[in-house]
Amino acid sequence: MTSLTDPLTLPCGLVLPNRLGRAAMTEGLADSRNDPTGRHFRLYSANASGGAGLILTGNAMVDRRHLERARNVVIDSETNRAMLEQWARAAGPRALVQISHPGRQTTRFVQPCPVSPSGGPAVDLAGLFARPRALVEEEIVEIRTRFITAARIVVEAGFAGVEVHAAHGYLLSSFLDPSQNLRTDQYGGDIEGRSRLLVEIVSELKRVLPERAAVAVKLDARDGDEADLAWLGRRLGQTGSDLLEVSGGSYEAPAMLGLEADGSEIRSAHESPFWQGAAAVSESTDVPVMLTGGFRTRDGIDQALHSGVAAMVGVGRPLAVRPELAGELLRGETDLLDRPAPRVGGPGAVKRLSGAAANSGWHRLQMKRTADDSPPDLKLGAWTAATNYIAVDALLAMRARRSRMKLAARTRPAG
Repeated sequence: MTSLTDPLTLPCGLVLPNRLGRAAMTEGLADSRNDPTGRHFRLYSANASGGAGLILTGNAMVDRRHLERARNVVIDSETNRAMLEQWARAAGPRALVQISHPGRQTTRFVQPCPVSPSGGPAVDLAGLFARPRALVEEEIVEIRTRFITAARIVVEAGFAGVEVHAAHGYLLSSFLDPSQNLRTDQYGGDIEGRSRLLVEIVSELKRVLPERAAVAVKLDARDGDEADLAWLGRRLGQTGSDLLEVSGGSYEAPAMLGLEADGSEIRSAHESPFWQGAAAVSESTDVPVMLTGGFRTRDGIDQALHSGVAAMVGVGRPLAVRPELAGELLRGETDLLDRPAPRVGGPGAVKRLSGAAANSGWHRLQMKRTADDSPPDLKLGAWTAATNYIAVDALLAMRARRSRMKLAARTRPAG
């Protein structure tokens, strides 16, 4: 019977000392050039010493023209390699960089012309998002190349590998989602076509990266989607994937924050609302599965591990507040995963927007405090966090756009 403190060896040979993963959470701590900073070093040093067997970074972008937030780290040919190497050393030998493209989930302040598999409506949140346009096939090929380039750069910098982000409504998740992907070419249609881009990326990563480099994939568990998830588990297992993380939710239905689309709290038979999705993947492949989201107690974690639904569990928000909680849980000093973020009330749409922004913003500010060697501020208000999450990002994005326009004007040929 699997225990939380048991080691786990991934197919690539990476040995994790326990079955607890520090799940990815967007930090927004990059500098104005979207490079990692000293705050990343301090935050991930704290995570590494906290005790989790696996560390997943926040989502690093593969294209600086398409950011999820104004201060995302971007991994491309312009990235400061020395700073990236320092980040790798601070994060430790079992850290993976989550690489991502936001697709349609980027506010109009950050990207006024977002992209998606098929165009379609904007993200439905208070008019903050622009209507996306459909990608042409040449752009899809370029995006695939950008994922490969980003992965090679982070592994060369010293990270143990990468996690390809295909969940939470971002671009690769949109390709997998039949309600978002209405394409009629080879990248649309049935699950084989909708997963083609993801499978191509993972297959190429396993071909070009060193054998020791871990390649993980993060997938969505959607209601009624277990058959597609099982198919994906088998297919990604065939590509040589080293770890499959199952979570869920998007900006419009933030299940990863414990919220339904109407802003109400998710009710589930298990602590994690993504239990059935993880079970479907685990039954379809021998690749280790990490179930992330919703865990509150050691008992809930043990149920997931003992049942075989997951080979390991991922925890995000509690460790964003207190990285050392991982070690306390592993040593048996606590059986609880505190989630002290304040809740926001109001009608459905207001609660959905403000609740998601407040929750994400609140945890981002707690990570910033860790990065500044400060203790958590549990009295931080929900509306302060929500305002910071939306308004500050918009301000930074507009400043960055003005800077790019000024640079373009200075470098434009005369005449």
